[in-house]
Formats: sequence, C-alpha cells, structure tokens
Amino acid sequence: MEAAVRTKREDLVQAAKKLMCQRGYEAVSPRDLLDESGAGQGSFYHHFRSKHDLAIAALEEVSSEMQALAHKILDAGPSPLEGINTYLGLPRDGLKGCRMGRFANEASIVDTSLRAPIENYFRDLQATLAKALRAAQAAGELASHLDVEELALMLMTVIQGGFVLSRIYRDRSAVRRATDMAAKILGMLP
Repeated sequence: MEAAVRTKREDLVQAAKKLMCQRGYEAVSPRDLLDESGAGQGSFYHHFRSKHDLAIAALEEVSSEMQALAHKILDAGPSPLEGINTYLGLPRDGLKGCRMGRFANEASIVDTSLRAPIENYFRDLQATLAKALRAAQAAGELASHLDVEELALMLMTVIQGGFVLSRIYRDRSAVRRATDMAAKILGMLP
C-alpha cells in the first residue's frame, strides 16, 4: 500500500504544531516554520495569509487531536471511574508542558481567534470529564452530592498545575505525582 503524500499545507501545519508546542506561538518565526516544513515562502503565502492564520489551523488540529484522545479514553473504560483514572494516568512529560495549556501565559492569548481553539479544547475536556464523573455517580463509584462540573475543573487544574510545577522545579514527574494523588482522592470520594 502506498504511503499518503503530505501536501505543503500539511507540512506547514505539522511544523507549526511541533514548533509552537515546543516553544509557544510568540517564539516561532515564519522563517522557523519554513525551515521546519521544508516549504518555500511562496507555498506559505499560497496556503496562509500569515503566521497567525497558520497558527489557528495548527491549534485547531491540536485541539481536535487532544479532544479525540480524551473522548476515547474517558468513554472506553471498563467503568467510568477507571476511565477517569486512565486519563489521569496518561504519560505526561512535565518539562514539555501541555500542548494547549502552554499558550495561556502568552500575550497573544488575548487574540480571540488564537484563543478559540485553546478554549474550545478546555471547555470540551471539562464537559467530557463531567460526563464521566456523572456516569461514575450513576454507577455508585462517586458520591452523588459532588458537583461534577467543579470536580472536572479541579482535575484539569491538577493537571495544568502539575505541568507548571514540573517546569518550575525542573522535575518532569511532578505532574505525574499530582495526577496520581488526584486519582487516589477520587477513589476516597464514594
């Protein structure tokens, strides 16, 4: 079977996804994107009006990929709580940070069009976690009096805070220790 051939547009989007997730939006130049993608300046401007437009396309793809992963894991567990624990236990490199959360501290986040795919990801994740937590309540795995929306927000905060502390402490495992503790606490809430 023949391997799919990527277009220059796809090469540019892949380059933007890689570099922006490593360095952030503001630290990546159009020249960096051209060098990483192997595309020429003409190809860049044929497909995108600006770095801003390319960034939106890349962030939308990352958002979709991360949403799909969360849905797959949270919807597929043998029980709702096990699905949540599997999500919390995903391998995360604390020094790399979250592919979407890393943009929260950039000045460019005030731009609505750049923020939209990031906000969309986090809103979808909160809703997906809340749905799984609601299912855990229905299954008797979690106390019914708990506010699942706020609990989902707390779980997201544990993950994002773990990334922040991993980077501050230069300890890639801080995020893992935080998510492990969150899973233990969830297990004590039935």
